[in-house]
Amino acid sequence: MQARSLDAPFGARLLLEREGPLAAEDRAVLRRLFAEHGLLVVREGEISPDRQIELLSVLGRIEPDEAGRPMRMEVTNQHALSTAPPGELVFHYDYAYDPDPIPAISMYGEVVAEGATPTLFASSSAVLARLPARLVEELRGRMASHACFLFRPDAPSVRSREPDPILPRGHPGWGPDHYWARHPAIFRNAFGVETLFVCLQHTDRIHGLRREESDAWLAEIFEAMYAPDQVYAHAWQPGDLVIWDNRTVQHARPAPNPLPRTLRRYHVSETDLTAEYLRVGREHGFV
Repeated sequence: MQARSLDAPFGARLLLEREGPLAAEDRAVLRRLFAEHGLLVVREGEISPDRQIELLSVLGRIEPDEAGRPMRMEVTNQHALSTAPPGELVFHYDYAYDPDPIPAISMYGEVVAEGATPTLFASSSAVLARLPARLVEELRGRMASHACFLFRPDAPSVRSREPDPILPRGHPGWGPDHYWARHPAIFRNAFGVETLFVCLQHTDRIHGLRREESDAWLAEIFEAMYAPDQVYAHAWQPGDLVIWDNRTVQHARPAPNPLPRTLRRYHVSETDLTAEYLRVGREHGFV
């Protein structure tokens, strides 16, 4: 198993080299490459669900569905059961607003028309080297708040308020008003990689600052993190598999076009958080 750098600010193309079950040495190499690059692209022809699951399972426990099987999801514009909402999605980590954001995501191009909507990626780890040293040092030790809905769904012009206390996921009374979490602004992921953890879609504020100061710091961070020359736009092809670290790499979808695109998705999670969010989401008519 080898890797070649992508023509991009970060990430690598993974070369599997041989068929059959992954050997122990290949599993170790895959973990190292994932930690080193944060995003891996496999472009070697058709990949079955079982093969996708095998590769992803090297990085941790794949969240199961209600029947105990690896939870298969689809991001698609081909039917109404897509696991992602329609339209543009700005940069985010999945479940940034949960106390335990999922660590790894994989998506595979099952149906992809030429010119279909790309997926954009930005590295929260690499940006640390480009930010002013004084800002990075100011961020160390600070916490940031993240909300699923920065503005109330029933009143889009009204900013959401962080509840006090935040009910733990799954406890009685837990629901959309408690889709909030606080995380260190800078931390190390499970592989020891240091990363910034703030994103455009979900980060409400940095603690210990006035709102105006927090907004200014976030604007400075986002300008560096989402600079056009620092964003990798993955132009999907049929058979592409992309695996990324959801705690060091953010993703986004630009304004989509109508060309067919169906991506098969599995993710790593030590908790069954998706089932909880789906249950409450169904109760409130979100899904």
